[in-house]
Amino acid sequence: MSISISGNFNALKNLAKTLDELVKRDVFVGIPEEANKSLKDQPSFNMASLAAVLEFGNDRIPERPFLRRTLNDNQEKYSLMFVNLFKKGVEPEKIYKQLALIAQGDVQENIVHGNWVPNNPKTIKRKGSSKPLIDTGKLRQSIKGIVR
Repeated sequence: MSISISGNFNALKNLAKTLDELVKRDVFVGIPEEANKSLKDQPSFNMASLAAVLEFGNDRIPERPFLRRTLNDNQEKYSLMFVNLFKKGVEPEKIYKQLALIAQGDVQENIVHGNWVPNNPKTIKRKGSSKPLIDTGKLRQSIKGIVR
């Protein structure tokens, strides 16, 4: 017994090509090398180091997971957006770029408006502000969403 399948398989070939493109790319949100500037008063300490200390905390600074919390809280939103744009026929590269920008904005928004452990009174006195994660604004400005 033999089976023969015939037809136009271009749609399947195109889908396979698109899926192949999708798995080759990823969206990253954080502080890429080009935005990883040294801090003015501490040249051996850069923005990525500062972000890590603030994200995970240390013996003096409480954990304020502005990256992890934002990305975890919005994972479903990002997935739905991806699926909806894909169904509309948007090119994968454009979908990834849109997701990167939206995730970047979400993290930056969370830095400003997140519900964080309050600053220590000594920190408030030094900074002149009680707002955690905000001092000069450079950390927030250093957050980038990129596609690789």
